[in-house]
Amino acid sequence: MITIRDSEALAVRFSLFDLNAGDFLWEDISFEESWWISVYHFAGDVIVFQTYDDTQNIEARSVFGFDTTTLEAIWSVDDVKLFNIQSGLLQLAAISDPVYQFKIDLRTGAEVNEPTISLEPVALSETFYPTHYEPESPHFVTVAKFLKDKLSLELVGSCDYLEWDQYFAVAINTKDAAGYKLDLFVFNLNGDLLLHQLLESELKGLATGTFFIVNQALIFVEGKRNLIIYGF
Repeated sequence: MITIRDSEALAVRFSLFDLNAGDFLWEDISFEESWWISVYHFAGDVIVFQTYDDTQNIEARSVFGFDTTTLEAIWSVDDVKLFNIQSGLLQLAAISDPVYQFKIDLRTGAEVNEPTISLEPVALSETFYPTHYEPESPHFVTVAKFLKDKLSLELVGSCDYLEWDQYFAVAINTKDAAGYKLDLFVFNLNGDLLLHQLLESELKGLATGTFFIVNQALIFVEGKRNLIIYGF
């Protein structure tokens, strides 16, 4: 799953790439919510998308299931707080009553009381997506201090962070005389720099990193056009 964010148009497009076939299954799908939307989970033939209902309260979200075969939304739930996904079930609670939690089946959207599973676990594929940190987050402060001390970089705006096995990756915005830049850095857990990739340059505004892990491979988009894959 590839997410492309256009910070100038405030629009997000999604594409699905088949690593085995080396080709796109579909490209450039967008939704009514053009900016405050992201992928929450991907399992089987269902993608769970989340949209942010209140930019001042990151926990207030709506969520919907998207069938990758029919390319249609198959269920939706509004004004909820998301907790986790386990065994094909999404655990959530209404924002109006966060104490009461319930579960829905990812394939049908139906509320369930018992762990009835309609989606088979993905056997041979592990996919991990980065976490987005805003400047007020203590995690952002930690990342910013590390990059300041390690590479003498001054972060601007937010960052995207992902840790897996013995590595971690971070996509950050910086600014120079030519405009904003978006860079991707990969380190091992000892703090050694393993990879530095310029994703975008001479931007007029902030951008977010487009990268994720599939089966120990780091996948990212360079220049909104080139799909690059690194094995670790």
